[in-house]
Amino acid sequence: MTRALVLGGVGFVGVAACKELMRRGVETVAAGRKERPYGTFTSYVSLDRTDDEQLEHTLRQVEPDVVLDLACYQPGEVRSVARLFKGTRYVFVSTGVYPNLDGRPAHEEDFVPLAGDPPPQLDYMDGKRWCETMLARETDLPWTVIRPPAVFGPADHSLRIAAYIQRVEDGGPVLVPVESYERQAGLAWVKDIGYACALACDLRKNLTHRAFNVAFEGVSVRDLVEGIAQAMGRPARLHPMPFAQLPEGASPYGPDPRRSAGYVLDQARQELGVRAFGAGGCPRGDPGLVPGRAPLAPGIREPRGGTLDCRRLVKKSKAG
Repeated sequence: MTRALVLGGVGFVGVAACKELMRRGVETVAAGRKERPYGTFTSYVSLDRTDDEQLEHTLRQVEPDVVLDLACYQPGEVRSVARLFKGTRYVFVSTGVYPNLDGRPAHEEDFVPLAGDPPPQLDYMDGKRWCETMLARETDLPWTVIRPPAVFGPADHSLRIAAYIQRVEDGGPVLVPVESYERQAGLAWVKDIGYACALACDLRKNLTHRAFNVAFEGVSVRDLVEGIAQAMGRPARLHPMPFAQLPEGASPYGPDPRRSAGYVLDQARQELGVRAFGAGGCPRGDPGLVPGRAPLAPGIREPRGGTLDCRRLVKKSKAG
């Protein structure tokens, strides 16, 4: 049986990944900073992953075949894993590390490792870019990268989706960028990202030194807002305006017209095995075997030829 140590396993995406790993029969050990003697885990360990002594102790104690890392955005932490981890695969969960592509969908190869040494202070996005740069330099570490965009779903602590839901509910105009609100956006559902993380931990797949985009395909901010409106039985009063004139926070999911128009998912389909979820969040058969489009959120229908069905999303987001 494969044993996986999930760093950040009690977080938003971490819980979804742990559930999917356990569903697949993987012995799953979640790890986080707090003492947490119970939860949706096979077992749990407490550590500060930024402390090399604690990380080394945990790796010796657990002896994982796979480390799934959802808690890393500093390049020094990547170097620590490369030095201390002796297992079969290290799965690093990254983000949209791509340069500005001015509306072109991002392919995995659009990310180019950075030159030189990282600065002492890094924000989240630059931290992820430098982490991937360090991985590219670690030729002996058997790494795999998952690149999700903005992730939403129940228990999303950022509450970005609530801004759209509340605005639709109060009947006011929803401000969106005229340049990009109808093009594919960088969005993903939390359960789908957990599913992709579990696929990346499958040691039967040869995924060494490969990166994979995982996201919705063909879903725009307009699709999202109109789906929310339909679920709430209210009109979607979209108000397109130039991105540069949008008030701060008015359009939480953008998209900034300078960024990519979502992701190209061919590589994830062909090598990782990403497959579609059916309506209501139930896979149509075994998710690892079902052909089809990239996963949509549970309760969300295909956007073309209809509208997004966000009833479950609205219900859970408002309840949260």
